[in-house]
Amino acid sequence: KSMTAGDRLMKKISDFYGGLGYPVVWQGEGSKRKLEIQFKSESGYFVTATLSSRGEDVVVKDEWGRENVFKATKSNLEQIKGWSEER
Repeated sequence: KSMTAGDRLMKKISDFYGGLGYPVVWQGEGSKRKLEIQFKSESGYFVTATLSSRGEDVVVKDEWGRENVFKATKSNLEQIKGWSEER
């Protein structure tokens, strides 16, 4: 099955964070796949962001179940990559 824009964005995010040595885990199969990335917060403990693809969008859920929806655009990719610096 062809990858959606959301799938491609998740792949780029996975490659980026995996390349930086972040714990990156794919869960599930096919369109139900989720990507989990562990970030260290400034208070020193780890938080997990769970990303899933919804068509052209990527949905990012934090530990507390809050959702942010990102359109699969270059600027959003840069924003998500930026989390590596601000956490």
